[in-house]
Amino acid sequence: GTATAQKKAETDAALAYRSIETAMQNQDMEAAKKATLKAKGFIDQAAAHAEKEKSPKTLYYKGEIYGTIHFLRQLNDQAFNDATPADALDQAIKAYNTAFTSSDKFDSEITTSIGNGKMQLAMAANALFDAKKFKEAGDMYETTAKLSSAINEIDTAAIYNTALCAANAEDWERAAANYRKCAELNYKPETIYSTTASAYINAKKNEEALNFLKEAIKRTPNDKFLHFALGTIAMDLNDDQLVIDNLKKACEIDTKYADAYYNLGGYFLGKGEDLRQKAADLPTSEKKQAEEMLNKSLEYYKLSTDALEQYIVLEPNNPDVLKSLYKMFRALKNTEKEAKYKKMMEEAK
Repeated sequence: GTATAQKKAETDAALAYRSIETAMQNQDMEAAKKATLKAKGFIDQAAAHAEKEKSPKTLYYKGEIYGTIHFLRQLNDQAFNDATPADALDQAIKAYNTAFTSSDKFDSEITTSIGNGKMQLAMAANALFDAKKFKEAGDMYETTAKLSSAINEIDTAAIYNTALCAANAEDWERAAANYRKCAELNYKPETIYSTTASAYINAKKNEEALNFLKEAIKRTPNDKFLHFALGTIAMDLNDDQLVIDNLKKACEIDTKYADAYYNLGGYFLGKGEDLRQKAADLPTSEKKQAEEMLNKSLEYYKLSTDALEQYIVLEPNNPDVLKSLYKMFRALKNTEKEAKYKKMMEEAK
């Protein structure tokens, strides 16, 4: 008798869900809420039975009904929200996933439901992002990523968009956590490591940024993107040796890595120029200190020209870099290379 009652509850839940769909199609939210509460009662009754709790049909409809509960809770109807669980989405995803994993019977229906839900959420999230409501958009992208887990998939784009929204909202800890998930999945490897580390730094977690990159390098020591990211972050931290070690390593791994040569050269060019400006600003009584600064600037220029000459082999028509090389070699009193890069600069213009 109990089993029969549970079977009837499962059938009643399916029928009640159709009433929800009809109300939704008619855009009658009050009727949809009433039908949803009725359907919840039936599906909870069906799921209370040990055997029906594992039934793919019961699990599928629990996913549908509890997913609808989550949607309707966003309307902020206090009475409806008091009568329904705050974790409705988590319960829906768990039910979907159990049905999807344990049986093939409702795989097509679950996949369609998840796909439709994700499409609607993505459209809403995009609109919120365009309206610069970054936190709300991030919440929607995060929900989109959660839905994918119901069918054992990982939506890296949704995770990345969650991070992007958090960064725009200057919620750097949330941004770092989600960027890191993308990095662990090797999503957008060209930029994701430096982006993750930058988010940690913006969250004032420099140590986490460095440790994240160093741990990644231990796992894959010949990944040029990792060394490039660590070298670039070291530029922000003004750590000369860390810059040299990692950007040079990136160039060793890929001898045609133009961005790594450019960053290495640009970093030491900037340091050299800063020192020369400081020396120029010193009073005449500080002549010795000024000379020391100028000598140190030439050391920086040497490091810069070594890198930028490699860069210009790969990108020979960059007038700004050619101008920098021309000026640095003039300061280094290397007349041959000064003339060479002056000519190339004029031709590039």
